[in-house]
This record gives sequence, C-alpha cells and structure tokens, in this order.
Amino acid sequence: MKILASLFLLAILTFQLNAQGKKAYSIAGSDTYIINSKINQRVYNLAVSLPNNYDKAKKYPTYYILDGYYAFPIIAQSNKNLGSWLLGNEIEDVIVVSITGNKEKDFNDWLCQRWPDYTFTQSIKFDTSFTKAWHSAEPLISGKGDAFLEVIRKEIIPFIDNHYSTNQERGISGHSLSGLFVANLIFKANDIFSKFGINSPWMLPYNDNDIRIVEKEYSNLHHDLKAKVFLSFGSLEPKGEIKDLFEFEALLKKYNGVETKLVIFEDETHVSVIPSMISRCLRFLYKKEK
Repeated sequence: MKILASLFLLAILTFQLNAQGKKAYSIAGSDTYIINSKINQRVYNLAVSLPNNYDKAKKYPTYYILDGYYAFPIIAQSNKNLGSWLLGNEIEDVIVVSITGNKEKDFNDWLCQRWPDYTFTQSIKFDTSFTKAWHSAEPLISGKGDAFLEVIRKEIIPFIDNHYSTNQERGISGHSLSGLFVANLIFKANDIFSKFGINSPWMLPYNDNDIRIVEKEYSNLHHDLKAKVFLSFGSLEPKGEIKDLFEFEALLKKYNGVETKLVIFEDETHVSVIPSMISRCLRFLYKKEK
C-alpha cells in the first residue's frame, strides 16, 4: 500500500490549483473542469486531452479513463505521441477525458472516495476492513456504482458533448477497482460505450466475484454484444485473479459482436503495470486502420 500511495502522490504533485478554483494540470494543451453532481451530490474533476490538430468542424470519438489523478498525465501524453504523424500515427484521433473524484485533503481522502463509486453491490466485510486499512474518517459504504453511472450518463457525457465536437462512439477504461467498474459497464452501459479497458480488475476478490451475476442476467436476455474489449494484468499479480480474467474473457467471447484482446505484462506488479497498460489499451481500442 505504501508503494501504491507513493506512485499516486507523484502524479498528484503534477497538478496545480488556480485562483478561479479550476483545476489546472501541468500538461500542455489540456482543459480541466469541476463537475458538482446533482445526482449524488459529489464533486468530480475532469481533464481533457484533445487530439493533435483538433478541428471543431470534425466529429471525434471520446475515450473516458477513470482515476485521472495518476492516469491523466500518462494518457494525455500517450494520446499526443501515438497520434502524431512524426511518431508513427498509430491511433485514430480521439478526445481523451479523465474522471476522478474530488480530492480535498490528502491521498487517502481521494482513495476512499473511489470506494462507493466503483462498486455496484455492498460488501459489509470489505467496507469494514478498508475503513480501517485506509484510516477513513467516515465508514466506507460500497455499492453506489449505479449512481455514479448516472452521473456519467446524464451529467459528464452531456457536458463533454456540449463543449467539444464529439460523435457517439465512446470508450471507457479503468485499473484495479475502476477496472471492476468498467467490467460491469460492458453489461450495464453498452448503449453509451462500445470500447472497454479492464486492467488489473478487482473482480475475483470483490463480493464473491459478483460481476458473474451481472453477466448471467445479461446473457439470459441477450446473445449479441457490440464491444471491443482490452483486458490486462501484470504477471506478478495474484495468479487466481489472472486466471479469473481469462475465464471472464471466455464468457465475453460467447456473444456475437465482441472483439477482445488479453495481455499479461511480464515482470509487472499491480502498480508498475500502470503506464504499460494505459498505452497498450489506448493503442488497441483506437488503432488506426492503415
């Protein structure tokens, strides 16, 4: 946990707060906003990285990435580099939007705010253990993912669509607990997202792998699923969770219209894998056809 905290804090130190209260990241060409949600009364920070030579006359796909405090510096530069004709022009032009909860106090404050948003069912066992482990000032309550999904659907996406020249093609990705959230969205929000990044997801441990219940309910009513899905783990992460991800990919492949790619990054841990998975996920989901 100390190693994870140190990595995230390094990313957080790259951010600044200007006099207007608008978050400003030290990433060239980025826009930042604060969303005060009326749905769940929480605050979210958005950061936007535009493609090279962004043209308002064109329409662009949108790629949402969770946990922006550490993900945005990596994804923003990857978007610029991979989309540059000087560096190979590997991906199509895409607007990248990072989402993260409001951080008011310290690292633990932000870490605890993820807990309710990224889980769809309540686990009292984990609520109790992580409240203690993370020294949360208030008891953690899981299972509020549906409300957060409504925030994305009814507040964040409309905001981005109103401010930028977007089309209806959207992707979303997450790592660790937010990877679990994205896994749920494959079945809960495939009407608004068609591309998904599920990286080092916390699926097997959480609430007896309850994502399987969601998949089962979906499969009872559907045989088709239009989705392009990138899945990944570091090879040094728990073997049981890696095995579970292969089994989850097999469940996805039974649907018509699904394209998947599962990558195991050699000699990478849950933390060290982050830069690699962010770059590879972006390349797979938005690979430019030549």
